[in-house]
Amino acid sequence: MSQNISIAVIGAGRTGSPLLRELLQYDYIQVLGVADLDPNSTGMTLAREQQIPCFSDPIAMVEAVGEVDILVEVSGDRDLKAKIKQHYETAGNRHTIILHDLVARLVISLCDRSPTLVPSRHPDDHGIG
Repeated sequence: MSQNISIAVIGAGRTGSPLLRELLQYDYIQVLGVADLDPNSTGMTLAREQQIPCFSDPIAMVEAVGEVDILVEVSGDRDLKAKIKQHYETAGNRHTIILHDLVARLVISLCDRSPTLVPSRHPDDHGIG
């Protein structure tokens, strides 16, 4: 098993950008791509500053990064997770783990040492979706 983790992030706004900022602090994490519909979002700006490939089309990013270890999907798009799963199934990708909004919120809260869980920006994202 590799000692490094490859990650791609979909949703670089209120939830994704703090998580991205934290991920960039660790040498064992390689961020392969960031996607957001807003090219001026905080996370997209940060990604460009770090010379991380940026995408306005999340599926194009999914295709570009291939079998990334973890895909963080915090876009809030109800239908996107299903499209990504379908893409992975068609491509035969059984490697990538799609990180859920709740887990992302937990990680952000822990990193910030927050006494409470950061609020969900995507309350309709439930279960394996």
